[in-house]
Amino acid sequence: MKIEVRYLSKSGNTAKVAEAVAAAVGVSASPIGEPVAVDTELLFLGGAVYAFGIDESLTQFIAALPQTIGRVAVFSTSAIVKSAYPQIGKALADRSLTVCDEAFHCRGAFKFMHKGRPNAEDLKDAEAFAKRVSGEADV
Repeated sequence: MKIEVRYLSKSGNTAKVAEAVAAAVGVSASPIGEPVAVDTELLFLGGAVYAFGIDESLTQFIAALPQTIGRVAVFSTSAIVKSAYPQIGKALADRSLTVCDEAFHCRGAFKFMHKGRPNAEDLKDAEAFAKRVSGEADV
């Protein structure tokens, strides 16, 4: 299965999760500046909520995604909002891309909030999410 991982991370929190997701499925994680191959069967897409919205560069990346992607699994970090899934998922669905029902979210450190997050347990959970979504989890 052709799997790719892309992310947008301003503070490094989402990048940490992207690296864990990528390691779990045996690929490399890349920032959203790198295009996605048209033959991608599963794209893990990570972002965060900044000031209660997703970054415009992530919106533009989604708008440029090839329609040939099999499905997209969303992961996110944030200090306040529960998940970026509703906003990222809607942007993907508006493009008629198939979005996985399962998403992953964990807290991210911001200023004085959630110091040390994502932590080792968060990253382990991200790896388990990636394996489940990709079908590589132990049954």
